[in-house]
Amino acid sequence: MDDLISKQAAISRAVEIRIFGKPVKMVAVSELESLPSTQPEPHEIGYPECANAMLKMWIDNVLTDGEYSRIMDKLNAHWAERREE
Repeated sequence: MDDLISKQAAISRAVEIRIFGKPVKMVAVSELESLPSTQPEPHEIGYPECANAMLKMWIDNVLTDGEYSRIMDKLNAHWAERREE
């Protein structure tokens, strides 16, 4: 995502641009302002995403068998509680 520019930087630059000595129309600025953000909104991930991440870390030897089991036990207990609510 290093090649993305910020929306504010694009808006600031659009205001500065002049074509044949005339500034860019404000329509371009309003269109830039209406663009969605390039960064997704943070959201809570669900059990499948957590479990898959844990499994991947275990397969890649980031976690030992004991660490994986301990964390998965806590994860399973947490999600079991949430299902009961």
